[in-house]
Amino acid sequence: MARRTLTSGLLGTVTGLNKESETEVPKTSTPDDKMQGELTGEIGKRKPGRPKTGTDEIEVNVTFRLPDSLVQDMKMLAVVERTTQKEIVIEALREYLAGKSDNK
Repeated sequence: MARRTLTSGLLGTVTGLNKESETEVPKTSTPDDKMQGELTGEIGKRKPGRPKTGTDEIEVNVTFRLPDSLVQDMKMLAVVERTTQKEIVIEALREYLAGKSDNK
């Protein structure tokens, strides 16, 4: 049996414990429930894991070293623009390559 604490009411929503009895409320689903959700088009059910990117391109991991000052500037820009470091690198590389192909 769980011990009652000051935060047990708040934790109950996270841990699945009932506020009054502090017993675990089991939440089970069967494969039939999942299939029914897909058939009825229920919205709001998310799959586990990271969301897929907007493009269908295959992504490849690339590892390289950058000067610390450049990385710090990139991190600050990502925070200011509310984007990811990855998006900043992709945009910068695309602009660079587009400029190179225009000069040919």
